[in-house]
Amino acid sequence: MTEQRVYAGMSAEERTTRRREQFLAAGLEVFADRGWAASTVADVCRTAALSPRYFYELFGGREDLFLAVTGRIAEQVETTVRTAVAAPAADPQARARAVLGALAEYFTADPRTVRVALMESLATEQFRARRRRLLESFSGLAARLMRSLWPDAGAAPGLEVRAIALTGGLVELLIAYASAPMTRAPIDDVLDHLTALYAAAARL
Repeated sequence: MTEQRVYAGMSAEERTTRRREQFLAAGLEVFADRGWAASTVADVCRTAALSPRYFYELFGGREDLFLAVTGRIAEQVETTVRTAVAAPAADPQARARAVLGALAEYFTADPRTVRVALMESLATEQFRARRRRLLESFSGLAARLMRSLWPDAGAAPGLEVRAIALTGGLVELLIAYASAPMTRAPIDDVLDHLTALYAAAARL
């Protein structure tokens, strides 16, 4: 049986996991602060307080780290939505508002997620493909919310098109909130408007 060497109370596997988390956190910070074009592996390593040797043990390069960071954000968004959908709700409108509220809370709690996942992800074709998949999941969610808000929405022509249009508006709203937090409207007012928009779009 092979024994794992324990150092500072952690096994080699645990130290690797911790370093990966440090790099993911550093990547989110650096990509949001400097942007993709101006960031370097050296910036990430300095922010993570780890050497480049450890970086290249875990990632093939800066692109791999960026994709890992955006992948983490996508996973967290999915978990956030699933939790909100599973929570008890008085009626479909309350559930739709709760889901939209959970999304808004996630992204506004840490505006760096908006900068990286929705803005800096336009930098390369590979990143844009990842961004498209994230927005497709948003559009699918929008369509489900619209169907729940209006029972006949499932048969309505053009529902998916309206869901895509609403998703584009939601993305721009999140970007505006992240870019100018001091001028944004109260979140409760925004959620009221969004829920009304989704319901109205379902009835078209």
